[in-house]
Amino acid sequence: MTNLTLAVDKSHATPAYLQLKEQLTGAIEKGLLAPGQALPSERELAALLKLSRMTVRHALLELASDNLVEQRQGSGTYVLPRRLLQTVDRVLGFTDEARDLGFIPGNHLLEAELIAADQQIAGNLGVDKGDEVMCITRLRTANDEPLVIQVAFLSPRLEAFPVERLRREGSLYKVFATHYGIELQRAHQTISARLPTRQEQQLLTISRDTPILALERTTFDAHGQPIEYVRSAYRSDKYQIALDLRKL
Repeated sequence: MTNLTLAVDKSHATPAYLQLKEQLTGAIEKGLLAPGQALPSERELAALLKLSRMTVRHALLELASDNLVEQRQGSGTYVLPRRLLQTVDRVLGFTDEARDLGFIPGNHLLEAELIAADQQIAGNLGVDKGDEVMCITRLRTANDEPLVIQVAFLSPRLEAFPVERLRREGSLYKVFATHYGIELQRAHQTISARLPTRQEQQLLTISRDTPILALERTTFDAHGQPIEYVRSAYRSDKYQIALDLRKL
């Protein structure tokens, strides 16, 4: 709790539990409360701030609902590691997503080869089964921590793909824009959950019981032509997805 000051004004229009929640959220985001660190107990916070334990419990439940802390039965409340959050309302690549959230993105090119498209790949790229497409496999990191394995299949329209340029620059979408003059306009994405393969366990440094968020995305240019079909395997303990929904 070093350098952490908490204060609740009971005369303020904002409910006491929400004031406490906002202060603890700010402390977590600023790093004053580090991942894995235990928060003071309900009893301690209630005594410190002269609040009821029910009010403190409400604030902690809100933090848990926001995936900022984890409440462990009989042990206490602990700060969770930060997760990279993808808001599904615009087309962004991993590099921009990570930077927007204050992470340092990393890119490890594992493999780049020409393969024959199977039925699923062909259907997503709008080519014939057996057509030759570039397949690029990468391990993406955030703040040097492995987060996702991405396998991208590229449209044959992207002739002579500059693999070394991708290795240097890291962003596939940037290569599309600067090398080919292609701006991506929309994407179709599906999300599912499954257990990791042995290779995914090794590359992502996770146990076999840690679920994977499996994303499949086909991305299109301004003319509606498919440019990329990608399969991503994300660590579910480090990544979350937010959907921006509106009433029709």
